[in-house]
Amino acid sequence: MIIGKSLHITWQELACKDGSAYPSKFIQDGRVIELIVMFERIRAIWELPIIINSAYRTVSYNKKVGGAPNSQHILGKALDLQPPKGITIIDFYTEIKFQYLKLGVRGLGLYSSFVHTDIRDSTKLITWGL
Repeated sequence: MIIGKSLHITWQELACKDGSAYPSKFIQDGRVIELIVMFERIRAIWELPIIINSAYRTVSYNKKVGGAPNSQHILGKALDLQPPKGITIIDFYTEIKFQYLKLGVRGLGLYSSFVHTDIRDSTKLITWGL
């Protein structure tokens, strides 16, 4: 089911890969809307599908996949994204970094096959990666 504020993201994509739903408390406090808005703004740059590798993670699933203990995924504030078809990982990362303020991105990580984006509580962009 497509989420009301988004034409391009589903609840299934936001759920943990262990089958746990995106937590209702994160829906009620509004962070899901901020996350969706960030995703839609990123997608609008290329107007092409973007695959979400990972969104919300339970603490146990995050540990299983080797995520950081204080991961933004646990807080329902992060998306790991594959670049659109035909866009390199470096170009994808670079464009998001260039437009981070407009996009609402506050955490940005570069990995070999995806880009981590998040809406962490920060007044500046936090970056890391290869």
